[in-house]
Amino acid sequence: MLAALAALLAGGCGSATAPTPPPPTEDPPQITCPAPQTVQLASGAGSIAVPYAPTVVNGKAPVTTTCTPPSGSSFGLGQSTVTCTATDALQRASSCSFAVTVTAPVVPKLTVTRFVSFGDSITAGENGVDGGPNTSGLCQPMITSTAGIRQRVILPAAQTYPGQLQAQLSARYTTQSPTVVNRGCPGEYANPLNGNGSTRARFDAIVSTGQYDVVLIMEGSNDLFEPVWSDPVGMAASALRSLVGDAKATGVRPLLATIPPMNPAGRRGRGATLVPSLNDRIYQVGAAENLAIVDVYAAFNGNLTLLGDDGLHPTAAGYTVIANAFADAIKSRLELKTTPTLTRFKRR
Repeated sequence: MLAALAALLAGGCGSATAPTPPPPTEDPPQITCPAPQTVQLASGAGSIAVPYAPTVVNGKAPVTTTCTPPSGSSFGLGQSTVTCTATDALQRASSCSFAVTVTAPVVPKLTVTRFVSFGDSITAGENGVDGGPNTSGLCQPMITSTAGIRQRVILPAAQTYPGQLQAQLSARYTTQSPTVVNRGCPGEYANPLNGNGSTRARFDAIVSTGQYDVVLIMEGSNDLFEPVWSDPVGMAASALRSLVGDAKATGVRPLLATIPPMNPAGRRGRGATLVPSLNDRIYQVGAAENLAIVDVYAAFNGNLTLLGDDGLHPTAAGYTVIANAFADAIKSRLELKTTPTLTRFKRR
C-alpha cells in the first residue's frame, strides 16, 4: 500500500509543467533632436523655411514623430524653440528640443562713397561716332579751350561706365548714397605732350578739391596713336605713375585700370598692337606703387564685338564690362560687411 502511494507521488512530480515566461517587450522610444541651427535671411525677406529631422530608435511599432512647429515651417528674425516628440504603439513618449536662430541678412557697406572717374573719351562715354554735341564741359577744370576737341556722340549718362557703375553701387549699398562723378576728357593723352593742356594739372585740380575719396584712373589709349614719339608706351606709363603719386599725396585712393582692347579693323584702332605693352607697364606701375590693378582689358576677354565701328570706343555693352570690372574691384577692396543686431523673440 505504501509502495503504491510512493509510486503515484513520484509520477505526479514528473509531469508538472514550468510557468510560461512573459512576452518580450521593446525598449521605449528614444528621440534625438538636431543640433541648434542658425540660418540667415535673404535680403528683403521677412522669413525663411527651415527643414529638420530628429532621429528615433526603439519603441513598439508604429512609432510616430511630430515636431512643433513642423519641419519646413517659416521662421522670422530671432530665436525660436522647436520641440519634437516620438510616441510608440504603447503610448510611451520621448521628447527633445533645439533652437532655430534666424539672423538678419548681411548689409554690405562701403568704407568710402565718393568716387570720381578720370580718363579720356572712353571714360566720357563716346560711342565713336563723329558729329555729336560739344564735349568740352567734361574736361573741366584746367582745359578751357575747345578748339582741339572734336564734336562726337556721347552716350546717355546712364550708359557710360561711370553712370552704370553708380547704378550698380546704389543698388548694392542701399543704406548709403555712393556717387561716381564722370571726369572723362575726349582727346586727352596721359603724358604731358597732349594737345588739350596738362593732364596732370587737370588731375591734380580734381583730386585736391577734397570732394572725392577714390579716383578711378583709366587713361592712355590716345597715347598709342602717336608713333612720332620715341616711346609712347613708356611715356604714358610714367605719366600714369605720376597721377597715382599725386592722388596718394592728397589722400585720395587711386584705382588704376588697364585700358580696353582696340580693334585694328576700325578706323581708330591703329594702336591695337601696343595695348598689351601699355597694360604690362600699367601692371608694373601697380607693383611699384603697391596697387592692385583693375584689369579692364582682361574683362573684355578678347571680345571685339564689344567695341564700336571705330575700333576704339566700347558699345553700351562694352561700357557695362568696364563698369563691372570697377564694381568688382570696389567690392573686393572697399566693402565693409556688417550684420545688424539680432532681435530675439519666442514663437507662440
